Amino acid sequence: MMAATSRLGLTILAVVLFAASSATALRCYTCNSYDNSECFSLPSNFTEEEYRDNRTIPGRLLVECPPDAQGRPPLCRKMDILILGGSLPDHVRVVRECGYEHSRRPCYNLENGGHEELVCHCNTDGCNGGSPLTLSGVLLASTGLLLRLMHR
Repeated sequence: MMAATSRLGLTILAVVLFAASSATALRCYTCNSYDNSECFSLPSNFTEEEYRDNRTIPGRLLVECPPDAQGRPPLCRKMDILILGGSLPDHVRVVRECGYEHSRRPCYNLENGGHEELVCHCNTDGCNGGSPLTLSGVLLASTGLLLRLMHR
């Protein structure tokens, strides 16, 4: 009888812990403007009803980000990427995703062969949506493009 009670107690505890961890999962937008133009401008505020409704942008593009294989907590990432040269004219692409590599600064710039990136991290639901980071990405892209043209 005592073993059955202990097992029932452990089962209830496991269910409660699972429910609590699910309720606190970080929700981030995940999209790429290469194949989804909605990715350029997303709402940073949304209701639970919008999140559950697949007819809304939050319902389609917000996902719960689990910890990674090493157990690191997730963060939301937004990358504004200036793609230079190649088969297409220079253009900006926006990528939003779950991330796991934490940095000391909330935003930083990267230069990788053929493209420049502004990468920003945050850790609240839907924080990688909205337009403030997009504006800074456009400014980064414009500045980078202008500097490239001046040095040619």
